[in-house]
Amino acid sequence: MKISLHRINIILWFLIRPCLYKQFFRELISFFKRKEHPTLQSNEESLKWCESIALDEENAIKKINPTWRFIDFNKRFPDLTAQGFEKIRSFDFNWGGQGNISLNYSIAHHLKATHIIETGVAYGWSSMSLLKAIDVQETGSLTSVDMPFWGTKHEDQIGCVVPQVLKNKWTLIRLPDRDALPKILNDNKKFDMCHYDSDKSYEGKTWALPKLWGKIKTGGVLICDDANDNLAFRDFFNEQTIEPIIAKTFDSQVVKYVGIAVK
Repeated sequence: MKISLHRINIILWFLIRPCLYKQFFRELISFFKRKEHPTLQSNEESLKWCESIALDEENAIKKINPTWRFIDFNKRFPDLTAQGFEKIRSFDFNWGGQGNISLNYSIAHHLKATHIIETGVAYGWSSMSLLKAIDVQETGSLTSVDMPFWGTKHEDQIGCVVPQVLKNKWTLIRLPDRDALPKILNDNKKFDMCHYDSDKSYEGKTWALPKLWGKIKTGGVLICDDANDNLAFRDFFNEQTIEPIIAKTFDSQVVKYVGIAVK
């Protein structure tokens, strides 16, 4: 089997990162089983399902609780947003946009979440929004898990938009979900809120969602980015007989569907 230059570079990237060896072997096994990496593109059935029940962010918030209101993070904290964009403006790599930071902030704020867990960080826009909610209420902590993008040479910039003043309530673990989550979740601690934005494959979500859901307090909220990628979010919460909420969001004019479940 011919190995492309891209794959050789990926292998070399993993080899100089011993903390990711376990994930490297997982990816190898997965590759030989499937012969290709699972697509992260929306499949037709999951997209149609999301479109059929989607609400805008304001109404999605109200469906959680009719007394809650949507808060635009960028308008509420323009200085934080401006500082974040200034930080990444000179970078020669692109890790995506802001995601659904206003939705995350709104839920954390109204929920008065004090214990929050997050998977997937990248620039750290969502991390910043959750940490700011904690800062406003003057209590709480955020635990974030992030495995660097394959091939990236900028791991030191993970979470770079989070200002120093917010970092005292933040624990950032730079490991794959399958190595980090069992350690984090292996105690009696419960979380008020979870934001899942890491492994987007069906396999990755069906592995992580049950474990995270099991550690959410009654009344707590789980948010799952890119619910339209596949049917993992729908299938899991159908099994739980939970009626999920789908919020239609826009990130740099790109439509995204975010799954929300209340325990």
